Amino acid sequence: MDGRLLAAIIVVVALLGILTLMALAWRRRVVRDAPSAPEATVPEPRPRAELSLTVLYVATSEHDRPLERLALPGLGFRSRVAVEVSGAGVIIDVPGERPTFVPADAIVGIDQTNLTIDRVVEPGGLIRLSWRPRPEVVADSTFRVLEQADRARLIDAVTAIIPTREAELQPSITPDSGDAPSAVADEPTSTQNESAS
Repeated sequence: MDGRLLAAIIVVVALLGILTLMALAWRRRVVRDAPSAPEATVPEPRPRAELSLTVLYVATSEHDRPLERLALPGLGFRSRVAVEVSGAGVIIDVPGERPTFVPADAIVGIDQTNLTIDRVVEPGGLIRLSWRPRPEVVADSTFRVLEQADRARLIDAVTAIIPTREAELQPSITPDSGDAPSAVADEPTSTQNESAS
């Protein structure tokens, strides 16, 4: 057999093996995270958006563990999405997926950071929405919002709908919250400057 053909066959087999392992790992993660799937669905009629932005959805991870991905339905893959904020909550509308609805009373907080799974950006370059897909689970969904004005608008709009209640979580120190506005359970978050690693 020609040496080049044999080498090509070996490369193809190796790639297929890697892709198979990746698919199996993803399937295990989806099964593992199934109990954390959001309970809430978008209300009917759909709430009128007070703010609507097109942003890049990056990932959803465990709260304060930005490298531990949560494979939640509709939020498994990076995509350009529409984010709508109304008095009822936040809708994350991923093309081709069922919209994810985050009720206002499920929102824990919103702030800025600079890192999550597979993504490190400039200080404050990511918006982090902390929320409860289930009462016992807190998740962090991160979004890439390029314009600083849009970041402020999104943070302000979400902060305005967080119900007044005693803080459920201690404010977390994010890698680079800086002086950006933030809120955790209706309580301002202590922040610290940081640089991307």
